[in-house]
Amino acid sequence: MKFSTIDTLPVLIKRNLACKMLGIVLMFGYSPFFINTSTQAAEFGTIAFASTRIGNTDIYILNKNDENLRRLTNDPARESEPTWSPDDRFLAYTYSLDGNSDIYVINTRTKERRQLTHNLVDDYFPAWSPNGKWIAFVSGIHEQNADIYRMDIDGTNLRRLTDRGKNGRPTWSPDSQWIAFVSYDRGERKGIYIMDVNGKRLRRLDDKAVQMINGVFHGECAWSPDGKQIAFGLHIRDEKRMHLCTIDIDGKNFRQLTQGGPILKPMKILGFPNPAIYYPAWSPDSKWIAYVFSDDPQPFQFADIYVIEAIGNGREKSILIGEIDMSSNSYPTWAPEGFFDVSLRNNQKAILWSRLKQGAD
Repeated sequence: MKFSTIDTLPVLIKRNLACKMLGIVLMFGYSPFFINTSTQAAEFGTIAFASTRIGNTDIYILNKNDENLRRLTNDPARESEPTWSPDDRFLAYTYSLDGNSDIYVINTRTKERRQLTHNLVDDYFPAWSPNGKWIAFVSGIHEQNADIYRMDIDGTNLRRLTDRGKNGRPTWSPDSQWIAFVSYDRGERKGIYIMDVNGKRLRRLDDKAVQMINGVFHGECAWSPDGKQIAFGLHIRDEKRMHLCTIDIDGKNFRQLTQGGPILKPMKILGFPNPAIYYPAWSPDSKWIAYVFSDDPQPFQFADIYVIEAIGNGREKSILIGEIDMSSNSYPTWAPEGFFDVSLRNNQKAILWSRLKQGAD
């Protein structure tokens, strides 16, 4: 297999002059439209995410160091669901084209990419293990049967970890020995499950606190970098809306973080029930949680990324707002600390990319 290189020039939308100007600005990595946004991001760190702001779904990086929004991918396919390698040099992501999704890896500097999966069914929701050895992902049919698999970072040694039900995006424990995920159909109620790296010792997270408020797990979960908590989206029936919540891994200290919807964009139509909260992502220091909020009747046609303090004071801050073309911004993922840091780790990065390229020919 040969590598392909993603073109660096974005495809400019010819709808109007404003869109052209936006494309040109993004081409060079500077955007006056996002100065305030980037200033906020500098407080939180570097985030990769997927966005439709130029029309197609591509992956962007909002970098705290140079305060610029950078478009990483530019392809006719839908590229989304990024996850960082622990050395912050690579992103694994979902590449969807012609009705099929596979897992790819891209070098964030050279934009070299490699396809890791070649299945007839969809492969999606990759999650890079903190020790750098594996990528977990979901394979199956959306909204039906979907299982969690694990493979080496070069796509070899594929192993199936679950064997039934509809299972959501996996999230790793900091020591890479456990995987948590939301399961929607295991012959009993929805819930968060934890299993070891081999798919054994499966247990459901104690959710008595969730039951007491008539909550239903909905969306995805994310393990905090300090290993103490799991964040997740919860549909609270009595409120007819979703909230971002956290709970300790022993089922204690349940906390509802969001108390109401974030400030809505003026151009949105208000009044639709069940605003959605999805895709939580922890900052490397465990102090912040990014998440996606959408109140659109067509889920995620328009969506924004917000950040909230993990202590639960209810103070959301918008990171990305699709105010230019009513775009959808989703799948946030924080870069490890030291993003783009030039250090002795460069040798480790070279070794990792060499391993990824093994067998490519």
